[in-house]
Amino acid sequence: MRELPDGVEDLPVASPTQWMEGFELSQAEVDEMQEAKFLIESGAISSQVNIWVAKPGCGKTSILMHEAAQISKQGYQVLYVNMDCGAADLKYWRKLGNEGGFKIITPHFKGAGGIEDWMAGLSTMSRLDTDLSKVVIVVDTLKKIADLMSKAKAKAAMGLLRDLTAKQCTIICAAHANKHRTHDGKLVFEGVGDIENDCDNLIYLEGSERDQYGTKTVTLEASDKVRGIFQKRSWQIKEGGSVIALDVVVDDSAEMEVKTQLEKDETVIEVIKEGIESGHHKRLELFNFATQNKITKREFDAVIKRYCQGQSSGKTIPLWRDEKQRKDNASHYIWLGSALCEHTYLRDDRTYRTYRVDPILKGLL
Repeated sequence: MRELPDGVEDLPVASPTQWMEGFELSQAEVDEMQEAKFLIESGAISSQVNIWVAKPGCGKTSILMHEAAQISKQGYQVLYVNMDCGAADLKYWRKLGNEGGFKIITPHFKGAGGIEDWMAGLSTMSRLDTDLSKVVIVVDTLKKIADLMSKAKAKAAMGLLRDLTAKQCTIICAAHANKHRTHDGKLVFEGVGDIENDCDNLIYLEGSERDQYGTKTVTLEASDKVRGIFQKRSWQIKEGGSVIALDVVVDDSAEMEVKTQLEKDETVIEVIKEGIESGHHKRLELFNFATQNKITKREFDAVIKRYCQGQSSGKTIPLWRDEKQRKDNASHYIWLGSALCEHTYLRDDRTYRTYRVDPILKGLL
């Protein structure tokens, strides 16, 4: 070991874990999270960038319009920027805005450069020496003002929104979830990671299917990227579009788990269904039919059991039942199609098919 010259003191050696201290929250940051002011209960924090993520048709716009009216009652100037509505919807949106005490802003009706001009005005506003603490801007949807697949453009748009929050403005953005979920069925934000990194609060909304009365529930759950203490909460959307904030949380995770598994198994289910309906009721006959349609033994065995009444784990919808034959005790499968509604819809030029239990017959299975 080299000796130090006379008069030179030994220098302290930094701890090998000292670098981690840069990731420790300060007391001020902890206090800020504890004392965060919610403009939407467990949904949006004042003077921050809040992003609501959901699948198309979930009901996030209906809920945001409902909550915009509640925020307006608190004395805030709410500007709802709706860049998704068509000309036929304008009268309806303006009526809701007038009744709720907030303005509906539609820059996309101002020609080809309407959204760009609105963004330029937003940039000018962010540079003003003014207090925007009583201003709330709702952007529906985020993809209209930012190329969510471009890191540079997404970062520029998020930078502008953050400049506004520096003036104490509150930003709430609606955004879409990816059509693919995580392995455990969770929603995934559709866009580059910079959006998630640059926002303050990333919130997910999960919607149920509509029941026989046309009512659906939507449940909000925060991601790990938040700057406050969020709790789950739910709303109910009636067939006519009216929204009610519920006092209890409706957990749609079980239904989503069923739906996600159905989407994964859709191809195998279709083959088994076709086999049963074409007269292949015995297990061996059905298996041979499935293999002819490029279904592996592993896939067949898993799906035939997963959706068989009385054999499934209870986390899936029974699609068929096994009626043992007295003669040879062989499995004989019967399709339970009468208890299901096939729902086909078109999105992004592709046709999707899902199965939904008839609510009236659900209790009979």
